Amino acid sequence: MLRIWFYLTILFMGLAVSGCAGHSSSPMSNNPTPSPTPTPPPSVGPVNSPTVITLGAGQSISGNDITVSAPASGTAPNAQALGATTDSAGSADNTGTIVTRGSVVTVLLFGPGLSGNMLVSISGPSDIGISQIQSIQSRTGTPGVAFQATVAGNAALGARTVVLQSPNGDITTFTGGLEVQ
Repeated sequence: MLRIWFYLTILFMGLAVSGCAGHSSSPMSNNPTPSPTPTPPPSVGPVNSPTVITLGAGQSISGNDITVSAPASGTAPNAQALGATTDSAGSADNTGTIVTRGSVVTVLLFGPGLSGNMLVSISGPSDIGISQIQSIQSRTGTPGVAFQATVAGNAALGARTVVLQSPNGDITTFTGGLEVQ
């Protein structure tokens, strides 16, 4: 054991000596090359450690601006399939759908936690009207939401995101799933 410690000590000392090369200038050189000035990092100063505050619903604390929201629903909303129809039957899939300018369609969204009591919005300009929001269910039992979308005749072309927000504040989106053509 002593022999292993001795070898490790010699090895460590050898590494320490070889790592301490330092800086020297050559006596033959009258104009030493200046070393470049290091560029300071973009932010200066220490990074503050986070302050963790643990609270329960309804508790208060002084000196901090904290809002503790009520617990979210048991099943988080998750928009998984989107489609559109002009009659009483329709389908939806995970790639979304296309709607045309000047059309009135029923948009269908399916996924866990979706219901007709959600707020519905569509990203982009205000050229798609939303009305008649209601709860639906797929043939396989997946919950969903349906709403009437009135697409303006001069609606901006391109993909839109459908945003659904439950009464308790949970949000789900179907990103780029409603394309105006």
